Amino acid sequence: MDLDTILFIVSGALAVLSTVFGLKYAGVKKALKETKEALVTTIDAVEDDRIDSTETAAVVKEWKEAGQAWGLVFKKKD
Repeated sequence: MDLDTILFIVSGALAVLSTVFGLKYAGVKKALKETKEALVTTIDAVEDDRIDSTETAAVVKEWKEAGQAWGLVFKKKD
C-alpha cells in the first residue's frame, strides 16, 4: 500500500471515532445539566429547613430526569 491509501483509511477511521465520541459528549453534557438542575432544586427545597409536597414533587421530578439522562449515556446500543 502506498502512503495515500494508508492516510485515507486512517482519516476515515478518525472521522468515525470522532462522530461516536461526539455523540457521547452531547449525552454527557445533557446529563450534567440535568444533574445541576436536580441539585439546585434540592438545595432550594432545603433552604428553609421545611420541605412541602410541591417541593418534594419537584425534587423527585428533577432527579428522575437526571437519572434518565445518565441512563441514556450508558445505555448499550443494540
